[in-house]
Amino acid sequence: MNLHNLMKFFYYFKYFYFIARNWNVKLAAFTVFHEIKGEKKYRLNTIKIDRLHDQSIASENLTHASIYQASSYYLVEKAFTFLQDEKVNYSLVDFGCGKGRIIIVAAYFGFKKITGIDFSYNLCIEAEGNIEKIQVFFPQTVFNVIYTDAACYKIKDDENCFFFFNPFDEVVMLQVVKNILSSLKENPRKIYVVYLNPLHKEIFLSAGFEEEYSLRKMEFLEFSILSMEPDLFE
Repeated sequence: MNLHNLMKFFYYFKYFYFIARNWNVKLAAFTVFHEIKGEKKYRLNTIKIDRLHDQSIASENLTHASIYQASSYYLVEKAFTFLQDEKVNYSLVDFGCGKGRIIIVAAYFGFKKITGIDFSYNLCIEAEGNIEKIQVFFPQTVFNVIYTDAACYKIKDDENCFFFFNPFDEVVMLQVVKNILSSLKENPRKIYVVYLNPLHKEIFLSAGFEEEYSLRKMEFLEFSILSMEPDLFE
């Protein structure tokens, strides 16, 4: 076993232990199985867990951030399959993009313009590195990684799908939702939100979003797909 494979084995074991200790062994086994499968399928190395407070991040919103933990491949593929069936695969914004897992998987599911937002410079660099490895397979796809606070990002007129893996608390989420609503007022269009581990789903529902689809697996794995129609702003 070479050093690279040895390091990956160590991270898988560490991830298994992290999930088993905080939740249960069955969930840990299920998650790590899909991690190994997904990392190989998408040619990625994004499993490592990072505590953002240990990084040098100059942002007043650091206290509202979660640890970096990549989204479940199982849930992501289920969510993107639903969007694919709905023919929603043009422009996606991943808030809290981390090392770029969602950016890469979105490209495989046909998205043509994919933007990742993160306030960790180190994670943005890793995301760009992962994009470089697969860019050759998607020459027509526009990738963009932006180093900024999610709350400060101005939504573009053609962005119609937004991804969250519970990256921050309700303080930042409220501001992001306000930014999305402002964009809709300027350019009415139907938009979708993919929200993994949707702890603050009520913020979207209170803002007028409707839940189109949801999935719950093994009690702790969950996502919701919400949407808003353009006629609400006419």
